[in-house]
Amino acid sequence: MEEKVKYKPTIEECREVLQSLVKINTCQPEGNEGKLADMIIEKMIPEGMTCRRIGHSLQRASLIVKMEGEKAEGGLALIGHMDTVACGELDNWAYPPHQAEVKGDILYGRGSADMKGGVAAMLLTARKIAGSGKKPRRPVYFCFTADEESKGIGIRAIVEEKYLETVEEVIICEPSDEKIGICEKGALWLAVTIHGRASHASRPELGVNAIEHGIDFANRLKKVVEGKKSHFILGHNTASITRFQGGIMTNIIPSEAKMELDIRTVPGVLHDEIIRMAKEICRGIMEQHPAVHMEVNVLNNRPALETPQDSPFVERIMKAAENVGISTAQKGLYFYTDASQMIPERPIPFVIAGPGDDAMAHCVNEHISLSSVSRYTELYTNYIMEHYM
Repeated sequence: MEEKVKYKPTIEECREVLQSLVKINTCQPEGNEGKLADMIIEKMIPEGMTCRRIGHSLQRASLIVKMEGEKAEGGLALIGHMDTVACGELDNWAYPPHQAEVKGDILYGRGSADMKGGVAAMLLTARKIAGSGKKPRRPVYFCFTADEESKGIGIRAIVEEKYLETVEEVIICEPSDEKIGICEKGALWLAVTIHGRASHASRPELGVNAIEHGIDFANRLKKVVEGKKSHFILGHNTASITRFQGGIMTNIIPSEAKMELDIRTVPGVLHDEIIRMAKEICRGIMEQHPAVHMEVNVLNNRPALETPQDSPFVERIMKAAENVGISTAQKGLYFYTDASQMIPERPIPFVIAGPGDDAMAHCVNEHISLSSVSRYTELYTNYIMEHYM
């Protein structure tokens, strides 16, 4: 039997690739992923791979890099996003967020963990498998998406154009804290507008307080949502008021209020049911108080996802993780990924597995261990070599 090639990049290789990624500013809302995609095409794609650049605007683009297989269908897709959240106040950073400063094994910078560390591991993996001189039995795709931190225009374009229509396995290369994630919470964002009637605050009985009815709505919905079933990894649903506007002066009963709620759900909870309950609560309040008018609108709707623990794909990935020193403890992600806009339409096995600590995402002084980038490159490469080459 032919011995499979094992590969682990050096820390210097990881540093070189990751620094070049972090130094290109791809902060939301502008994104500017097109510049990063062009640099990847020009400098980082090995011979023997095909590239498809998907333009979204003058500044924004996604990229699909493909290694053709002996068979045209099936295969594996590794997915990572190129955009990052904004940096915030630069004075709060120990090092400029796009300088990609390295101290020992740690690289600092916006997007280092979320998730240019994963993108670096994908590129190092592509370099290795292309350099093996072998053709995989089935295609291997490396997908670099735009706008994951907002509306997901990159993954939506990939799904709608059916670029990954026959893929059978997916690795989302988001930071997973040296573990393998098999599930992620869903997100349902609701905007609620409440109309009441103004009055002098000394005569509140003459008015209808929009803020108080908004709070009543939120409390009722929170009780229903958070009382639903729990998940063995992800725990319970949560419902949080994240924005609230209302009132114009302290001595005026507010006639209008607006709020937004961020609801995070566990697998098995149907968002349509939560939306139905929210509208039902509104109707109940309006029936009790005819002078109140309430309206609910959906801002974001991404379902919770999971791959069964006994999936052959999960079992293979866990074995590969164990071989490179990555924990096989059960892991779930509390935030959504690009999987949330792909897997519901193509329910195939996926895992969330990438370098870095997910707790670093969106933080000031975001950083990542270069050793973690090396380990996950080793995981991706060895998995592909073992099961595709």
